[in-house]
Amino acid sequence: CIEAGVQIRFYETPTQITFQNNNWVVQTMGKGTMTEIICNQLIDCTGNAYAASIAGFTLLREAEIQPGTLTFELSGYDFNSLDLKMINARYQEALQKGELVKADFRNNIIGLLRSKGDNISHVMGADSTTSESHTIANIKGRTSLLQTLRFLRTLPGLEKTKIVDMQNETAVRETYRIDGHYKITHNDYVTGKMFDDSVSYSYYPIDVHDENGVVPDHLKEGVVATVPIRALIPKNSRNFLVAGRCVSSDRLANSALRVQASCMGMGQAVGAA
Repeated sequence: CIEAGVQIRFYETPTQITFQNNNWVVQTMGKGTMTEIICNQLIDCTGNAYAASIAGFTLLREAEIQPGTLTFELSGYDFNSLDLKMINARYQEALQKGELVKADFRNNIIGLLRSKGDNISHVMGADSTTSESHTIANIKGRTSLLQTLRFLRTLPGLEKTKIVDMQNETAVRETYRIDGHYKITHNDYVTGKMFDDSVSYSYYPIDVHDENGVVPDHLKEGVVATVPIRALIPKNSRNFLVAGRCVSSDRLANSALRVQASCMGMGQAVGAA
């Protein structure tokens, strides 16, 4: 990127975005810095339409957002030698006493042990909209993991359970989306609709998480969803595009469009556009 002439500015966040004289003027702030960036085109890849929000465009959001996930890895036990019936009984007792929360690991302590962590954590209401809400999501994810680890260490065969890896942040699945020139619907997605202005693909199943867990609804074999560029342009905008999770879409379609490969496809498409 540097060799191509890209100016990279880590650790900065936009504070003001205005359209002046056919250009976007972006004010950013970072550690010890305040910067003004003037550009012909602006692409919002924040994931939660943060730049679009500051620029004044209409956003969409659900009344209740999907839980987030803190990804980690456990070790220090032999799953095949565990008394799973006893462990599950003790787990249910801890839930009834309020020592643990069943939604934290989808009410599935055996699944947690079998997977050694992986993608089973659920942090209800995890929201990355602001630094404050994202901080709360991180604390809730770590608190849940610590409480569960302490519980596991009281059980036979799990006394030496330990965390060998943990992500820095609680990952967030859903916040805001733009109200674009076209909203991708669930039916568009599952039928693999090809738009005249399709610019990228998506393949992931419909994947809405809730307090009970998730049951992915896979696409039929041979069906590949697409993203029209109209869904990456906020209404009433000019020289403004978005890429990623904040694509204009209904909740079901967005539950599939939000994943990394789909976001990368949108990013390359709008970069080229």
